[in-house]
Amino acid sequence: MHELFNPNLPPEALLSGRFRIHAVKSDAMEPALRGGRDYALLAPVTAYQGEGTYLIDDGLSLDLYRVTNTLEKGGALRLSRENPRYGSKTIGREDFNERVVGIVVADIKVRNERFLAG
Repeated sequence: MHELFNPNLPPEALLSGRFRIHAVKSDAMEPALRGGRDYALLAPVTAYQGEGTYLIDDGLSLDLYRVTNTLEKGGALRLSRENPRYGSKTIGREDFNERVVGIVVADIKVRNERFLAG
């Protein structure tokens, strides 16, 4: 069974210059991503790359939003959350491109928190 794991893979091989890890801090994306427990793997971007989940600088903090195209003239985008307690808002493409930090490429679901404790 242990053949599934590569014992020769050094820890530094898991690091990437292409991706960043962002800790989910709030309940805004629950139940998909749990605040204080889960993480998102991000690819840094500077512009809209299509519908998906993005890390956005909202002026107060960095937070995750589901972004969809409204198909309105001018390319407006709708920013929403998974948690229905949070509303959605519409912003222009240029405003979005100034605020976007990265796009989520993978969810990291923590299964056993005790191994992450420092």
